[in-house]
Amino acid sequence: MLVDGLPTLQRLLKARRGLPCQVQIHMGAIRNLLEACLKQGIVLSDNLKRAIFWQDLNSSVMTGSSRTFHHQSFPELSWSRDKTSSTSFKLPPGFQVLSSVLGHTFLKIMEDVHALQQIRDTNLFGPEDAVSMTNVDNHQASIQSRIVDLEAASSISDCCHVGAYLCSTMLRCKRWRASVVPLHLSLRLLYKLQKTDTEPGWDEHRELLTWLLHIGGAFAPAGTTRSEYLELLKRNLEGRLRGLYTSWPELLGILEKFIWSDKAFLAQVQAFWNEVYIQPELDSYLRS
Repeated sequence: MLVDGLPTLQRLLKARRGLPCQVQIHMGAIRNLLEACLKQGIVLSDNLKRAIFWQDLNSSVMTGSSRTFHHQSFPELSWSRDKTSSTSFKLPPGFQVLSSVLGHTFLKIMEDVHALQQIRDTNLFGPEDAVSMTNVDNHQASIQSRIVDLEAASSISDCCHVGAYLCSTMLRCKRWRASVVPLHLSLRLLYKLQKTDTEPGWDEHRELLTWLLHIGGAFAPAGTTRSEYLELLKRNLEGRLRGLYTSWPELLGILEKFIWSDKAFLAQVQAFWNEVYIQPELDSYLRS
């Protein structure tokens, strides 16, 4: 299976070659500039501090560079759970049986991702509205900063970390979906899923694998990455996922056990579903 993952790995390495050192030099210079401003009493705007945080975090995700700033580096990005909305911070049922696999810290983060999904699906926002309020930005910053800092306990948890980061990114707005970050995350998740495809641990977590394959594939761009997701999913449907679901409602029931948003995910996942099931049937019909 590692052979199948080699082209994906090569694309990842090409994207990251030579960049971490450059990023760290750049962010180090920004840190020195911030310290100089602080000493001179120069007040920086909240928006500038947010831009610095997101540049540092996204650069770390994209290139593997060491982080210079964290979600607690700037008081403006401070976030904590709203005690009046405690019902939103629940662990989706699909994750409730995975504490021994994914760990307590990650599952607490998934409760926060679930709360972010609840905000996205509220009637306050349409499918493509930008959820850009300060508190939501801080919410996402806290989630993603903590995910990046986590050490994966296993190859399965490693895949879940990337999947969770991808989901929390796609819960925001169309602009985030069109950025390079989710495309990179989808590619990274594909490589990790390809690399672990023969591991027997997935046999015990078929629904989790189903969710990861569809989330990753749905947000993969047309081309090589998406084609490899389709190939990997079809191979699993003929193997360990055989009989797990046979229709869209059955699949949707599985996906909803994890992180799922009709407004943010439905159209993309349905399109991916059509490529797996509907399009081959249509092509076969047209050839007959």
